[in-house]
Amino acid sequence: MKKLAFVWVALMSLAFSAAAQDISRVGTAAGQFLKLMVGARAAALGGTAVSLSDEPASLYWNPGAISTLGRRTLFVSRSNLYDNAGIYHTFVGFALPLPRSSALGLSVNYLGTDDIEITTLEQPNGMDTYYRAQDYAIGVSYARYVTDRLTIGLTVKFVSEGIWREKAQTLALDLGSLLDTGVLGMKLGMSLSNFGGNLRLRGPDLRVVHDRYSNNPAERSVDAELKTLEWPLPLTFRMGTAIELLGSQGQIAVSQQNQLTLSYELWDGMDSLMRAGFGAEYCWNAILFLRGGYYGLPMTKDKFGTYDTASYTFGGGLQYDLGWAAFRLDYALANFQTLGNSHILSFMLKM
Repeated sequence: MKKLAFVWVALMSLAFSAAAQDISRVGTAAGQFLKLMVGARAAALGGTAVSLSDEPASLYWNPGAISTLGRRTLFVSRSNLYDNAGIYHTFVGFALPLPRSSALGLSVNYLGTDDIEITTLEQPNGMDTYYRAQDYAIGVSYARYVTDRLTIGLTVKFVSEGIWREKAQTLALDLGSLLDTGVLGMKLGMSLSNFGGNLRLRGPDLRVVHDRYSNNPAERSVDAELKTLEWPLPLTFRMGTAIELLGSQGQIAVSQQNQLTLSYELWDGMDSLMRAGFGAEYCWNAILFLRGGYYGLPMTKDKFGTYDTASYTFGGGLQYDLGWAAFRLDYALANFQTLGNSHILSFMLKM
C-alpha cells in the first residue's frame, strides 16, 4: 500500500509539472459554468472537495468518490451568484450503490438567469421581448474500488450552452480517483474534468440573406449563415488531500465526539492560472458542522507578472440520522472580491 500511495502521488506531481504554465489563457474556453463550485460544504471549504467522499457533490468534484457512499443518496445544491445578480446555479445528483463495491451516479448541472430584455440599435430601450441564458450538463457516472483503498470513477456528460435561440453542444468526460492511505485519516484525491469536444454556437438567428455582388443588378441575394468559432471546454486538473487532525483516526488526538479535518487542493485549468485552496471543518457529534476556507490563491504569475485576488469562504451545516434515513442541510457564503458574494444552500438525503 505504501508503494501504491507513492506511485499515485508521483504521477500527480508529474502531471502538474507538465501542466504548469506562466502564460495566462484566461478567456480562451467556453462552458465557464462547468467551473462553478457545487455544494455548500465544498464551497465553505474553499473548493477543496476532490478528496472528500461523503456526498454526491463528488459527481462534480471527483466521480471516483461516489463508490464510498454506501447508501442511496440524493443531493441538491442551489447558488445565488454575485449579490443577487440574477444568475442561479443548481446541481442535482443521485448516487446508487451497486454490487462488487461499485456505484452508479446521475447528475444535472444547470446555470440560468432572470429574464433579459432584448435591445437593438433601432430599439435601444428594449423591445418588450425577453430571453434567458441557459447552460446545463447532464452526466452519468460509474465508480468502483480497484483495491480495498483505491477507487476510480468516470463521468460521461452532455454539455449545452444556450443564449436566445442559439445553442452550442458537445460531449465530455470526467475522470477521478480517491486513495484512502489508511494512515491517520489521510485521503488523497485526483480528478480531470471537462475532457471533450468543442462548443460552437448554432441557431436560426445566425441565418442571414446575403448579396455577394451588390454592384451587379442581376445578382440575386442568397441565404447564408454567419460563421461562429469553436471554443474548447475548460479542462481542469485537480489534486488534493484531506487530513483528520481530531477524530476517530485523529493525528493529534482521538475523539469519537469531535472531528477536525483540514483539506488542501491545487487545480490547474487550461484557461486560468494554477490555483490553490484550503479549508477546515469542525464536526460535533456528527450533528453540527462549522467550516471555513480560502479559495483561488494563484500559484503562478501571468505573463505580465501580476497575481489575481483570492477570496474567503465560510459556512456550516446540520445533520441528523433517523436510522432508516439521514439528512444534512448546509449553507456557505463565498466572497469573490469585485464580483461580490455568492450564497450556496445544499440538501442531502441518504436512504
